[in-house]
Amino acid sequence: MLDLKFEIVSSRTVEGVEKEKKFVAYMVQARQSRIFDPEPANVERRYTHFLDLYNGLKKEYPSLLNNVSFPRKIVVGNFDPTLISSRCAGFECLLNLIANESRLRDSVAAITFFQDVELKEARRLIVEEKYDQALSVLETSFKLLSKVYTDRSRVVLGVLCRIVACAASSGGALAGPVERWAQLALRRYEAVSDSDLLLIYIPLLHTCISIWETLGRDKSKLVEELNNLRKRGMKVDSVPSLTEAIDNLDTAV
Repeated sequence: MLDLKFEIVSSRTVEGVEKEKKFVAYMVQARQSRIFDPEPANVERRYTHFLDLYNGLKKEYPSLLNNVSFPRKIVVGNFDPTLISSRCAGFECLLNLIANESRLRDSVAAITFFQDVELKEARRLIVEEKYDQALSVLETSFKLLSKVYTDRSRVVLGVLCRIVACAASSGGALAGPVERWAQLALRRYEAVSDSDLLLIYIPLLHTCISIWETLGRDKSKLVEELNNLRKRGMKVDSVPSLTEAIDNLDTAV
């Protein structure tokens, strides 16, 4: 069982943009449950995100959700304070069931719920060349995923490497802010042996070498690591970019 607790700490009404109707955004907080957590993770989700999560889990693990009463969808009255309060309680119940059950946490539905909103937003910001904003979104995502999953899980390593890749996308402009994340990613990989995760490791090394060059750091250890992988018969040249490698891994899940 994880030392993890979820709480819906607030909600707000968001006016729709263009053809989108207004909706309620719920602030989900994930924090350590047994001790004071000075840095809880906070992300916003809509009712439809929770509904997709519930339906996905119900389809994959129906017996585990037998006692979960999920708030039903209604046509009118979505902004009634009593309804919102009731929904918050239902959402917390579902999330804390996930916190206590590894099979639910590792499901596609849960991973989608915990990472896809921020990932989509970060991708949009990178396309718009708003790299500093994308970095902030990815850091928020890392904070949440690190509460829910282990340090060397593919989900956490994936978002950690996306943070590093953000520096590459920025043309080196974010090399300084991202350096500590790059060092963390390299340390996390020291104990990783999964062959599919190693497909990210090689592009990560290339990206870190580029960051080190931008910052004037000694890159010899990184180059040596690439050479060692080459000697082991791994393809280390003409590999996908770090972002492409992570996308390929996500697609293969």
